[in-house]
Amino acid sequence: MSKKKNIMDKIYTSFDEMTRAYNKVRSELVKLGVLWDGSKLDAVECIYEPFNPCGIVGYMGFCEFVKDGDGNIHFPAIFNGLDWRLKWNDKNSAVDVLRHEFGHALADRYPAALKKGALFRKAFGGAYGDEPARGTDPSDWEGRCVSAYAATATQEDFAETFMFYVKHKGKIPAKFAKKPALRKKWKVMAEIVRRVAAGKR
Repeated sequence: MSKKKNIMDKIYTSFDEMTRAYNKVRSELVKLGVLWDGSKLDAVECIYEPFNPCGIVGYMGFCEFVKDGDGNIHFPAIFNGLDWRLKWNDKNSAVDVLRHEFGHALADRYPAALKKGALFRKAFGGAYGDEPARGTDPSDWEGRCVSAYAATATQEDFAETFMFYVKHKGKIPAKFAKKPALRKKWKVMAEIVRRVAAGKR
């Protein structure tokens, strides 16, 4: 008989769980070639927030009340009901959240990799920012974005796509490969990763 999960299992993340997730994602980023000793992503820390009043994970600052701009990921012990952990409810939630947040960190630390050649604009429908792609309806996202959340802003589209890119080690899942818009974003993601990795040489 399986143990019945309670609400705390869905919304609480321990310091140890966060640390394991952070180390796993860093290892994945090393293998992708975008993180190495002394790289800009190497400096991104994951700060555990046991008393975060907002319960929202974020890069640079973790809620509208705390925008300290320190360039780190702030990870709350308790997620609120709007966050991904409650929706996804799987053992890899903390890992996926950190993959997503490292996507924001990569865009922030390596902006030239996104801007060069206007590839980002062509694939994601606008500049990296907090607006949805030009001329799109965020509620009509399937086939165009990897998730509903991705459709809310070009920066979230990038971070969500990056999350799946890291999760699948750069190999596009079959369900995405069937969609031309997602194939295009995946190809651009691969080019951005290549550009960042080239900085190591």
